[in-house]
Amino acid sequence: MSDEDQLKALRKRIDQMMAKTIIAAQPHISQKYGQLFRRRNACFELFGFDVLLDNKLKPWLIEVNVACSLASSSPLDRLIKHFMMTD
Repeated sequence: MSDEDQLKALRKRIDQMMAKTIIAAQPHISQKYGQLFRRRNACFELFGFDVLLDNKLKPWLIEVNVACSLASSSPLDRLIKHFMMTD
């Protein structure tokens, strides 16, 4: 398997893990925003997922941040957050 294929497979595993996490928390999220807004889809929130990759490139969910910081402390951090926000 090429490096590109391995990267795509890793990204897919991480995406699936994130989707399952949001699905598991969906009742809590819906209740929280249902109390704040009458209309459905009236808001959005950024979640910060901390993922650890082991030596076999298996992703492990460490935590989900509901108040992730978009401030940057270095040029690399600024670049990464810029691409995340424009994506």
